[in-house]
Amino acid sequence: MKKSVRDMNYLERLHYSLSAKMFHTIMMFSTVLALVALVFGLVFYSNSLKSQYSEKATVLADNIVLTIDPDLFGRIVKEAESIYDDLDESVRNEHDSPAYYKAFEPLKDIRYNKIHDILNEFMLKDKAESIVIGQMVDDSHFLYLFEVNRNREAYPLGHVEEVSQETISAFEKLGSLMPVIFDRSDGQYSCTGAGTIRSGNREIATIVTAYSLNDVAKRVRAYLLQFFILMLLVTVFIDSIIIRKMKRTVVTPILELNEAARAYVQDQDDEMNTLHFSNLKIDTGDEIESLALIMTDMEKQLQENIRDLTRITADRERIATELNVASQIQEGMLPNVFPPFPERKEFDIYASMYSAKEVGGDFYDFFLIDDDHLALVIADVSGKGIPAALFMMASKIIISNLATIGITDPGTILEEVNKRIVRNNPMEMFVTVWLGILEISTGTLRASNGGHEYPFVLLKDDRYGLFKDRHGFVLGGIDNSTYSTYELKLEKGNRIFVYTDGVTDATNKEKELFGDQRLLQALNDKPDASVRELLEHMKQKIDEFVQDAPQFDDITMLALQYNGGSKMEELTIEATIDNIPFVTEFVDQKLEALDCPIKAQMQIDVAIDELFSNIAKFAYHPETGPATVRVEVEEDPMAVIITFIDHGMPYDPLLNEDPDVTLNIEDRMVGGLGVYLVKKTMDDVSYEYKDGQNILKIKKNLS
Repeated sequence: MKKSVRDMNYLERLHYSLSAKMFHTIMMFSTVLALVALVFGLVFYSNSLKSQYSEKATVLADNIVLTIDPDLFGRIVKEAESIYDDLDESVRNEHDSPAYYKAFEPLKDIRYNKIHDILNEFMLKDKAESIVIGQMVDDSHFLYLFEVNRNREAYPLGHVEEVSQETISAFEKLGSLMPVIFDRSDGQYSCTGAGTIRSGNREIATIVTAYSLNDVAKRVRAYLLQFFILMLLVTVFIDSIIIRKMKRTVVTPILELNEAARAYVQDQDDEMNTLHFSNLKIDTGDEIESLALIMTDMEKQLQENIRDLTRITADRERIATELNVASQIQEGMLPNVFPPFPERKEFDIYASMYSAKEVGGDFYDFFLIDDDHLALVIADVSGKGIPAALFMMASKIIISNLATIGITDPGTILEEVNKRIVRNNPMEMFVTVWLGILEISTGTLRASNGGHEYPFVLLKDDRYGLFKDRHGFVLGGIDNSTYSTYELKLEKGNRIFVYTDGVTDATNKEKELFGDQRLLQALNDKPDASVRELLEHMKQKIDEFVQDAPQFDDITMLALQYNGGSKMEELTIEATIDNIPFVTEFVDQKLEALDCPIKAQMQIDVAIDELFSNIAKFAYHPETGPATVRVEVEEDPMAVIITFIDHGMPYDPLLNEDPDVTLNIEDRMVGGLGVYLVKKTMDDVSYEYKDGQNILKIKKNLS
C-alpha cells in the first residue's frame, strides 16, 4: 500500500517531491531526445561514408577495366577456362592440391605479370585493400585469375572459392552504387565495388575492388563519442537552465503555497487567526499566481466563516441550553410521579409523553379537583417547538385554573378556555383537548371533546373499543364555540385510554401510518395489564412499527383504570368538646352497618375522642372553627378510613415524642399518651398540611 506524504520520512518526501519529479522528467526527456539525435546522426554519417567508399571502389573497378587490354585479358581468361575444363574431375575437386595449382603455372608469363603489376599499382595508388579478377565457372564457384591484397597473401592463380547466393545477389546490385559490407571472419569490415570486363559483347571476367572500413569504424566511434559528450554537455546545460526556471516559476511558488496551507491548518488546530496566504509574494503571472490569489480570498472567507460559525455555535449552544431548561420546565409541569395518589385505591392512572423535538406541543394532566373528583386532560397544540410549548403551557394553566374554581361541567370549561385563547391569540394557534372529570365515588365520567381523537374504552367484555364521542371545534379556532358534555358510567375494572395523533400518525420508512387498527390491536394484546404496562407495551409496538424512521410528532398517552368508588360519607361540625358525642355517633352508625367488631369499634371511638378533642382545644384557640370528619370504607380487605380536617393553625401531633409507658405516672411527662394510644391501636396513622388544612387520617382493618 502506497504511503501517504504524512507518513513518509525526509528522504522519502525528497524522493517523491515535485522538484525531484520535475528533474527526473526533464532529464528523461532530454536523454531520449539526445539518444534519438545520436542515432539519426550516426545513421546519416555512416550511410554517407559507406556510399562514399562504395562509389570509390566502383570507380576503381571501372578505371582498371578501362586500363587493361580486353583482348589480351580475353586470351588469358580463355586459356584459364580451357585449363580448368581440361582438368581431370578428381583433380578439379581437389582444387587446393599442388597438382591442381601446377596446371595453371603455364599462364604466368609476361602478359600475366604485366596485368598483375598494373593491378598492384592501382591498389597502392588508391590505397585499396584488395583487387580481385575472376570468373564464375558454375552457379556457386568463383575462379580467381588475379588478386593483389594489402593485408594478406593473395590467393594463387586458379583458386576456386564457393560463393553464397546472398553474395551473388549483393554483387548484382553494385551497379547502383549500393554499399556492400562484408563482415569477414577476421572481424574486419570491407566495402566493395565491382566492374565487368568484356571482349566484344561477351562478359569474360568480373573485377572486384575492396576498401577496408576499419578506419571508417574508428572515425564513426570517435564521432559517436564526441557527439555523445557534446549532447551530454548541451543536455546538462539546457536542463539546468530549464530546471532553474521551473523551480523559480513553478516549484518554489507551489512550495510556498504548501507551507502556507500547512501553517494555516496548524493555526486552526491551535485556534489562531493568522493570515498566511495573504503574505505570499507570488507574481508568476500564470495559473499559480491565480491560485495564490484564490487561496488568499478563500482564507479570508474561511476566517469570516469561522467567526460566523463560532458565533452560530455559541448561539446554538445557548439555545440548546435554553431548550434543555425549557424541556425540564415542561416536564416539571406535567405529572411525572407514579402512582400520583398512592393513598387513593379507587383508580390507577399512568401517562407518558415522547416529544419529537426538545420541547413538545402535546400535554397531559390529571389532578384532584376535590376528594371525590379527578380531572383528566390530554391535548395537542398546533405546531412544534418552542411556540407550541409556550402555547401548551398557557392552555394547561387555563384548563387547570378553570377546573379548580368550581366549574364542574367539562363542556363549560372548554367553552371558557376557548374564549380566553381566542381573545389573546395573535399567532392564530389552536389546541385540541379531551377533558374528563371522574366522580370517584360513583364512577361517573363526564367528558367533553374539543376536536381531539376519539378515546378507547374497555367496558364489560374485557375488550377495548373506539368510543366515538361528539366533537366540538378546536380551541382557539372560533370565538363562542360550544362544547357538549357526555357521560360514561365506569364500573370496577373499566378503563379509558386517550392519546394524541402522534400515536396513530407514527410513520415507518414505507410511509405507512400506525393507524387506529394497529392501536386497537395493541390495546387488546394485553387487556389485563396494568395501565403502566399498557402504555409501555403501546410504545414498544409503535417503535417496532416505525423502526429507524424519524419521529415527526409528539407521542402522548394517558390511561385510567377505575377500581370502584369508596363508600364515603362525611360530617362537618363545629370543633368543640361538646360535639364529640355527635361525631362518635356518626362514625358508629357506619361501623355498625359494616358489622364492625366491638373491640375495633371501641378503639376507634377512643381515637375519635382523642383526635377531635385536640382539634377543639388547639386548632382555632382561642376561637372555634369547623371540622370535617370523613368516613371511607375499603373492600378486599375490609377497612375503614377516618379523616379529620380542620382549617386551623398547622399542627402535626405525630411529631411529639412517644411517652415512656414503663415509668410510673408520677415520673412521666404530661401529655402525648392519647396520641400514643391512637398510633398503637390503629393500623395506619398519617398527617399532612395541604391547601391550608390539617389533614389527619387513621385506618383500621376490620377483617
